[in-house]
Parts: sequence; C-alpha cells; structure tokens
Amino acid sequence: MGFGTLLFGYFAMFAFSVSPYYFFADIIGAFVAVYALSKLAEYSRYFGLAMFGALGFLIVSGVNAVSLLFGLYPMGEGVLWTVVEVLKLAAGCAMHVWLFLGIRVVAERAGQEKLRRNGLRDLVATSLYYAAALLVLILSPVLSDRTGQAVSAGILLYWVVCLFLNLLLIYGCFSSIVPADADLSVKPRSKIGFLNKMSDKFDELDDKKNEYRRESMKLAMEEADRLHAKRAERDKKKKKKHGK
Repeated sequence: MGFGTLLFGYFAMFAFSVSPYYFFADIIGAFVAVYALSKLAEYSRYFGLAMFGALGFLIVSGVNAVSLLFGLYPMGEGVLWTVVEVLKLAAGCAMHVWLFLGIRVVAERAGQEKLRRNGLRDLVATSLYYAAALLVLILSPVLSDRTGQAVSAGILLYWVVCLFLNLLLIYGCFSSIVPADADLSVKPRSKIGFLNKMSDKFDELDDKKNEYRRESMKLAMEEADRLHAKRAERDKKKKKKHGK
C-alpha cells in the first residue's frame, strides 16, 4: 500500500534533523516519501496533497543543500536563510497535516479506531510544534542568545517526542491497515511519468522479495514436516520396542 516505504522516507526526512551533522538524508527521505505518498494517494486525496507538501520540502531542502555546498547564503542567519526556513517549515507542516488527515480516512475505512484517534493526536501535537518553531524563527532576532537557545532546546525535545509518536503511527498503519486493504482493486496509475517508473521498479523489487519469502516459507514448512515425520517415526519405534 505504501506505508512501509513511507516509514523509511519519513525517518530519513526528519530523524536526522536532530543531528548536528548534515549528509543529505532529508533529500533522500523526501524523495522516497514523495513516491510513497503518490501510491497512497490512490486511497485518499489527502495523501496526494501530502505528496505536494513533501515535494515542496524536497525542493527547499535541495536549495539548502546547494547553498551549503556553494555558499549561496550564510546558514543560520540572514533574511534569505530565514525565508527558506519558513518555506521548509510550511512545506513540512502541510505534509504532516494532509498525511494525518489521510491516515484518519483510511483507518476509519479499515475499522482501526485506535489509529484514527492517534492520527488526530499526532495532527494536533505536530501542528503545535510547527507553530512554535515558526514563532521562534520569526522572533529569533529579538531574543537573547540564552533565551533563544533555551527555547530552541525545549522545542527540539518536544519535536523528538512528536517524531517518535509519528513513526509509531506510520508503523501502525503499515502493520494494521495493509492487511485490511489487501483486497482493494487496482487503482489508476499516476499521471506523472517518472513516478510510474519508480512505482514499477519498486513493485518489481517487492515481487522479488515476496517470492523469496514464499520460497523460504515453503522450504521451512517442508523441513518442519520432515522433522515432524521423523520424530513421529522414532516415537513409533520406541513404543513398539517398549511393547515387546
């Protein structure tokens, strides 16, 4: 359905944001998330809107990466950097809002009431984070260094909690909603060509992985049957021996 791929993409997009080191994980994660959300868009239009949020996040992250490599603007200061960060926050917020609304829709269809409630919880909690982060970013020029650092540390800690809850929610969708929707009919393909090519490639990899799992399971079951038959034969011989 796409939640497994989204889990990886989401983790790469945001988990490393708490790290002091930058190695383009947000770009890779956003690229994967765009693909995953394009697949999920077949089940709810909210996921399609979330895909555009992730695409905006990807573009802004790419601008930041180019600036980091070629020094287009100083990182952490200046009007241009602030504008880029505001756009990144806006794109991230939009992606989360539409994502959680989409999760609520598919969770309700699948009869997963707990996931539906958790979707609302994460929607509120994550929106509060983005509102606080945007407010601090705008007020940073008038805040003292000590106050700014303290507030930023508190927001970062809160974000870690939100991130953990969001990952749990996506994993819950992956483990609970996918089986419930396994019998859904094939949906129309995307109108975006490169997304179809990506989808075909990932589907091919999934087919190979599933085929390997089926073969492994088949071999394991055959081995278990063989051992069971061998054990039964041994027990039968023991009973005959004791009977004599």
